[in-house]
Amino acid sequence: MRWTNWYSHPGDNRYHVFEFRSKDLADEYQRDLELAGIDFERAPVEPDGLERFGIHRSEFQAALRVNHLLHGRHRRPFIANPALRWAMLLITAAVVGLAIVGWISS
Repeated sequence: MRWTNWYSHPGDNRYHVFEFRSKDLADEYQRDLELAGIDFERAPVEPDGLERFGIHRSEFQAALRVNHLLHGRHRRPFIANPALRWAMLLITAAVVGLAIVGWISS
């Protein structure tokens, strides 16, 4: 099980492979790579439905940054409910405030 959508190429360690389950994300990643001027190789779609990109290791950090920015644009908020998000923020602020008051008074 992989926790990331990239890994070292199993046959040639000079390359890293980025894979996407969605064609839309893969197309957007290709566009972002082209805008960043990063050379890549896009593999034909496999029967498993994954879209794969091969990136040379000299350009891996730049490609990883593009990958992170892509996923950042499409991610859901950690706490999707705004009321719950604000409640958690206020509870955290109250606990930190009480800790500071306790530290000052002791």
